[in-house]
Amino acid sequence: MRALVVGALVLAGGTAHADVRLFTRTYEYSTVPEGRTTIDLWHTQGRTSWDADTAQAFAQVLEVEHGITDSIDLALLTTFEEVTLGRATTALSLRETRVTGRYRFVERAEWPIDTMVHVSAAKDFGASIYRFEGKLVGARDFDRITVAANAILELDLGNDVDGHDLVFSAAAGASYQLHPTLRAGAEGVGTFESDLQPISLGPVVNWFPTSSFWLTVGAGFGVTDEADAFAVRAILGLEL
Repeated sequence: MRALVVGALVLAGGTAHADVRLFTRTYEYSTVPEGRTTIDLWHTQGRTSWDADTAQAFAQVLEVEHGITDSIDLALLTTFEEVTLGRATTALSLRETRVTGRYRFVERAEWPIDTMVHVSAAKDFGASIYRFEGKLVGARDFDRITVAANAILELDLGNDVDGHDLVFSAAAGASYQLHPTLRAGAEGVGTFESDLQPISLGPVVNWFPTSSFWLTVGAGFGVTDEADAFAVRAILGLEL
């Protein structure tokens, strides 16, 4: 029994240092450790409404992250997508390439709210569309509960962009540790128009049997007429 307890504590400590994603749409206070590299595979699938003839979308993301220091990491993401409308299906195609960077100001729990900045730049394939995004990430641990919130600002530029308006959005989630290797919670995403319009809300589960392997699965259900009816996302992480 003592061996099991010690093993669980070692595993929990190692996992806390790794870049484990507790959520699928909300970034928390985490970066890849210095000198380490992670490969994340994202799979997203959803539909615009519950009608049988509405569009369904599939997206696959390959993300490679590397820790520059324990507080700074850089990542390259490549996104592929496929859209189905009735019986017509588009071929799986490259959608965009994105470069991101994250910076944690202090170590976890040194400030009342753990604060991190996340910036990214992306280019749509085959179109003159450039996306620039900045996130301000805030998080806090309360014993077994982790709460995180993101304030997001996005700007699209290019000849194929209709206008250059700034888009404000937000994401937030809470996760509870059920077991040293299992967490469950909920998260939501919204955009700012005249007021905060919630887009989706749903459950999320994270399983991390080791510090170098984890799986997070989340589902989002639309709560406004403008939102997609349903989307599910799974992220598999491997630390090298």
